[in-house]
Amino acid sequence: MKRLLLLLFPLLLAGCRGPDVHLAPGVPFRLRPPAQGPVLFVNQEVTFQLPDGKVETALATVENRDGHLIVVAGSPMGQTLLVVKLEGREATADIRIPIPGDLDPRTLAALVQLCLWPADAVREGLANPDTSLVEEGGTRTLLRKGKPVWVITREGRAPPFRRIVLENPSMRLKVVIRTLEE
Repeated sequence: MKRLLLLLFPLLLAGCRGPDVHLAPGVPFRLRPPAQGPVLFVNQEVTFQLPDGKVETALATVENRDGHLIVVAGSPMGQTLLVVKLEGREATADIRIPIPGDLDPRTLAALVQLCLWPADAVREGLANPDTSLVEEGGTRTLLRKGKPVWVITREGRAPPFRRIVLENPSMRLKVVIRTLEE
């Protein structure tokens, strides 16, 4: 799991100084208020397919209601790894595993919003005129200068969706999120 966080570290690093968080280098995003997103409480299995071919699995709980977004990530054995909370546009994190440097907790909240928030709300958060969001059927593509940065495929009923696949072509990273039945 620590190896996974080191891989994602470039996405999670700094940027805390300004109002924007980066979904990828050169792709700033202004977090949307939780109230713009769907009300939900969902448990998910998150599988990361890393560039070296290895696979890491985590469990996540995502709650969005009453003006706050909370994401709890844990190991398959039940250890809490981190908790990110967003109220308005203020984010806090409780990180329970050792990682190097400063972590911008807003990146995790931004990725949740990229996957689950309505397309118009996500577009409002795009802070670079070279960046756009295209939605066709069950696929969302975040583009920078016409090239895909994140490709999100969503299956099943609207939020939380049965399955979400996020792909970042430049990082050769694939994340498969499967909603767990209650």
